[in-house]
Amino acid sequence: MPEPYIDPSASALLVIDMQKGFCDPNSQMEKAGIGTENQRAILPDVLRLVDVCRDRGMPILWSQQIHYPEDVTRLKRRIPSHIQKQNWAPCLRGTWEVDFVDEVAEAIQPEDFVVEKHRASVFFETTLDTKLRMLGIEQILISGCNTDFCVETTIRDGYYRDMDVIVVRECVAGPRKQFHEDTLAKVETYFGAVVGLDELEGLIMPPDQAGPDLRARSAQLTADTHAAALKG
Repeated sequence: MPEPYIDPSASALLVIDMQKGFCDPNSQMEKAGIGTENQRAILPDVLRLVDVCRDRGMPILWSQQIHYPEDVTRLKRRIPSHIQKQNWAPCLRGTWEVDFVDEVAEAIQPEDFVVEKHRASVFFETTLDTKLRMLGIEQILISGCNTDFCVETTIRDGYYRDMDVIVVRECVAGPRKQFHEDTLAKVETYFGAVVGLDELEGLIMPPDQAGPDLRARSAQLTADTHAAALKG
């Protein structure tokens, strides 16, 4: 096993779109014949990964895809959109499909971050980039679905922002095995690292090797500033 290279003081976990629209057997994705079984299958490992990262003090960020039924940008395309090509529209605003699956909803804590998005990449025109910079994040652990679309576009955008990208193999999934494996191969070749869940803890630096806890220092500075203001 390589030397630990994941610095928990500069790392965050991103859980992408673990929502009913992509995981529920009654979703439009399932009814369209594309499938949700693979996405549901990773839920226990995703939750285990969340616990590992939370225990090591890493911020947890959950993305939530929301499509607008009345999105006029689809009418401007001369080439059909991916939604038109596949004849299904997931996670429409105002429907139950936008909700996180029950197990995920129970795992989200008040200190976590939920990032609403309207396109595939969690970075595209969202607050994710700002949040990560404010948290001092230089490395992102990736989990969620779907591997070849929302996950891959997010991986690329993170890499283009000069972040280390670590994909946890058992914690990403998509309905098409060939596309899923192709994305993982591209990560290994170009964009970062693919690691197994069982080996992950051995790759996280112990406290004596990790960088300074800048988030704790910043929180203390904020508390001191408030205390000084109250004193007048």
